[in-house]
Amino acid sequence: MDDFSLERRRSARVAVTITVELRDERGFSLHSSSDVSLGGAFFDRAIPHAVGSKVTASFTLPGENRPIVCAAEVVNVPDEQQFGMGVRFIDLSAEDKRRLQAFTAKYSDEEKK
Repeated sequence: MDDFSLERRRSARVAVTITVELRDERGFSLHSSSDVSLGGAFFDRAIPHAVGSKVTASFTLPGENRPIVCAAEVVNVPDEQQFGMGVRFIDLSAEDKRRLQAFTAKYSDEEKK
């Protein structure tokens, strides 16, 4: 099992729609998340980048003003004939990791109610 799978299993996944900007050497694209965790995000309606592609992800959590910006890697394209892809966050700062962890813990608890 790879590190992303282990991280994904350890981190609460929260069903939330957040606009995420992904940048690479070709430019940028905007995607809507279907879920977010401390380990990464999944976009169910995205035209996928190739697995292994490195991108810069930028997004703002609901209720916040300061964006989270980090390197990310495309790790999952469930079906190349369809839309969708998963990205793994690579280098979250300690502060951004804390913010994302607090956000996912709060919304994960709300989903359980």
